[in-house]
Amino acid sequence: MGILKKSTVTASQFRVPSLGEADQDHREIEQKIAALQSNQSATAREIAALEEDIRKRPAPAVRAGVAALLGEVVDTALETRPTRLRELRQHARDLEEAVSELKRRLTDRRDRASAAVRAAVKDEYGRRVAAVAEALRQANAAHLELVEIIDQLEREDVSWTALGPMQPRFLGDPRDGHVQRYLREAKELGYVE
Repeated sequence: MGILKKSTVTASQFRVPSLGEADQDHREIEQKIAALQSNQSATAREIAALEEDIRKRPAPAVRAGVAALLGEVVDTALETRPTRLRELRQHARDLEEAVSELKRRLTDRRDRASAAVRAAVKDEYGRRVAAVAEALRQANAAHLELVEIIDQLEREDVSWTALGPMQPRFLGDPRDGHVQRYLREAKELGYVE
């Protein structure tokens, strides 16, 4: 039994561009979404910190003006926290709505950006489809040769299955199977002749 050598096929350096790389408007929307999401995270952290501060240091029983008249000192910053919390929550709702709107716009822009990516990769895609088609043609030719020797063995009434029934059934019928369907489709789409 021979030792199989591992193929040393080099990976292609071709890279499919992202939607943002292929379409300026798509990229700008993505960048706006990223900036708003960063703002959302910062706002959420600020809301959580302020809510925690309100729990830990409740507002005084009297307003600062009343406390001053009573001769007491009250931290006036404690009184502004609820207002700030309302502002932050409104800002968080606005951010959520803005991100949602931008995501809708991004979805609308996806078809144009996808068309730009398709245009950029079409030649390489076609080259690879053609390479698969050629490899399948060769595999099918080898398949037909295998079928031919099996037919000869069976005509001679040889008990050949002890050799190991190594038939590539996954290729389908060698005369009209998966390979032929793939090749027809590749031809119809213009990737092979």
